[in-house]
Amino acid sequence: MGWQIAPLSVPLALSGALGLAVAALVWRERPKAGSTWLSFAALAVTLWAFGQVIVVSHTDQAVRLLGSGLTVAGMVFTPPLWLFFSLQYTGRGDRAGPLLIVLLLLEPTVLSALALVGSELMFAPGSLEAGAAGASLFVTYGPLLIAQHAWGYGLLFVSEALLVAMFLRSRNVFRKRTFFLLSLIVALHACQFLSVAGLSPTPYQTLTPLGFLLFGALSLLALVSYRSYEFLPLERLMRLAGRHSKSLTPIARERAIEEMATGFMVIDHAGRIVDINPMGKRILAREDDRVVGKRIASVIPPEIFVDGTPGFFEAAGDGSADGSGRHTGIWVETPAGEQRCFDVLVTRLGDDEASGTVALIHDVTERERRKRRLREQNRELKRQNEQLDNFASIVSHDLRNPMTVADGRLDLIERDTDSEHVAPAKNALDRMREIVDDVLTLARSGQSVSETDPVELGDTAREAWETVATKEGSLTVAIDRVVEGDHGRLLQMFENFFRNAVEHADPRVTVTVGELDDGFYVADDGPGIPPEQRDRALEEGFTTSEDGTGFGLTIIQTIVEAHGWEITVTESEAGGARFEITGEAFRTEQDVAAVAD
Repeated sequence: MGWQIAPLSVPLALSGALGLAVAALVWRERPKAGSTWLSFAALAVTLWAFGQVIVVSHTDQAVRLLGSGLTVAGMVFTPPLWLFFSLQYTGRGDRAGPLLIVLLLLEPTVLSALALVGSELMFAPGSLEAGAAGASLFVTYGPLLIAQHAWGYGLLFVSEALLVAMFLRSRNVFRKRTFFLLSLIVALHACQFLSVAGLSPTPYQTLTPLGFLLFGALSLLALVSYRSYEFLPLERLMRLAGRHSKSLTPIARERAIEEMATGFMVIDHAGRIVDINPMGKRILAREDDRVVGKRIASVIPPEIFVDGTPGFFEAAGDGSADGSGRHTGIWVETPAGEQRCFDVLVTRLGDDEASGTVALIHDVTERERRKRRLREQNRELKRQNEQLDNFASIVSHDLRNPMTVADGRLDLIERDTDSEHVAPAKNALDRMREIVDDVLTLARSGQSVSETDPVELGDTAREAWETVATKEGSLTVAIDRVVEGDHGRLLQMFENFFRNAVEHADPRVTVTVGELDDGFYVADDGPGIPPEQRDRALEEGFTTSEDGTGFGLTIIQTIVEAHGWEITVTESEAGGARFEITGEAFRTEQDVAAVAD
C-alpha cells in the first residue's frame, strides 16, 4: 500500500498550490482591511485541498485518516475565518474583538484535534474503511461534525449577508471586487452543501477544493491588479439579476459623482487609484486612458507641480502618512504647457493605517488668476498712493513755509501801520491753510482700504459727534450694525458729515444716522441741497458757503469709494440733505452682539 495517482490527485494538488499562492499575495496586502483573515481563509481551503489529495492518493488507512483530519481542519476553520474577513472588509472590524476571535477559533481547533485522532464524536463507528483509493469515507458523520456543519453554515450566511450589503452600497471597482468575493464564498458554500447532501458529482469532500480551483486562478488574476476586474465578465454576471440588482444600486449617488463638476478620486493604502470620475480624468488630462489600478505617482508625475511636490501627494503615493485636510493653491503644468491651479480636499477613509483616501479636486485657476491680478493692482495702487501721499506732503510743506513767512511779514506791517488791507490778507492765508489741509486729507482719503476691522457704525458716529463743534445741534443714531472698514477713515467721514450739516444749517440742526437694507444714511433737517445742484455736490470745490473750501463732501466721497461703496445725494424727510451710502453686505445682529461682548 502507498501513494498512487488518482484522477483527482492533480487538480486537487493544483487547487492547493493556487490556495498557497493566493494566501501569499493577500498576505502581502496587509494591513489592508480584511487581508489577514482572507489569507488565513485561503490557507484553510488549501489545507482542505491537500487533505483530499492524501485521501484520494494513498491506500493506507492511517494516512487516509490523517488526510481526513486535515480536510476537517480546513473545513471547520473556513466559516469563522470568512466571517472575520467579511467583518473587516465591510468596515465592521471593531465587532470582531479578541474575545469573539478566541471563542470562534477555539471550536474548530478542538474539532480538528478530534478529527486527526479519528474520534467517534467526529466520524460514526465504521465509517472509516480501509481499502484502495476510492473506498468510501465519511459515509456517516458523528454528532459533533453534524452540529459543526449547521454552525458553519450559519457563519457563512452571516458573511454572505455582510458582503451583499457591501455590494449594494459599493460602486465601480469596489462593487466588482465585492461581487467577486461574494461569488467565491457562495460557490464554496454551495459545493459544501452538495457534498453533505450526497449530491456531489465527485467523491468524498473534493467538490469544494475543486471549485476553488477556478476561483483560485481568478483570484490570482484579480490580485495582480485592479485592472484585472475589467477583463472578468463581472458586469455581465451582475446584469443577470436585471432590474432587481440595478434597483438596489445607489444610482443617485453614483450619478451625482459621475456628473459632478469636481474631480473625485479614491486612492488605496498602497497608493493605487481604485476609483475616479470623468471630471477627475479630465482634470488629470487622462480622459482616454485607463488609470484605475495604477499608482498615483505614475498617473500624476511629481515634476508637473510648479512649486514642488505637495506633502499630501507624497503621503498618498506611498501610504506613509495621513495627508488629510484642505490643500489650496496647487499649481501644475499641464501636458499642453498651460499652468492651472487646484484646491484638493483629502479625506481619510477610516482610522487605521490600511485605510485609503478620497480626494476631491477643484479647478480654481480663474479664481487664483483674479487674485493674482488683484494683488498686482493693489501693489500698483499702493505705489501710486505712496507717491500721491509724498507729493501732497511735499506740496503741503512747500506751501506752509511761504505762508508762515507771509504771516510774519503781515504781523510786522500791522505793528508799523494801521492798514485796512492786513486783516483780509490774513484771512486769505488762513483760507489757504484750510485748502492745503483739505487737499492733503483728500489725497490720503482716496487710498484704497487694504486692511479692515469690524466697525460699529453707531458708536463711530457718536464718537465723531463729540469731536466736532456741533454748537446746539443734536444727533440721533438709529443704526446698530457692523461693517468691515477702516475705523479712522469712517470716523473722519462722519466728522465731515456733521461739520457740513452744522456749517450749512441752523445751529440747532438735528442729524440722523439711520439704517438701509443695503447700507446706511446720514440726514439733517437743514435747508438741504437743491435738486439741480445734487449732481455737483460731491465735486471738488463745490460749496454753497462763502467760507467753505468745497472739499468736505469730496473727502467723504473718496472715503466711501475707497471702501468699495457708493454715495447718493437726496432729500431728507425734514427737507434737509440726505446722503445714502450703499453697497456693503452688513453683518447680522448676532455679529453685532459678538462685537459688543
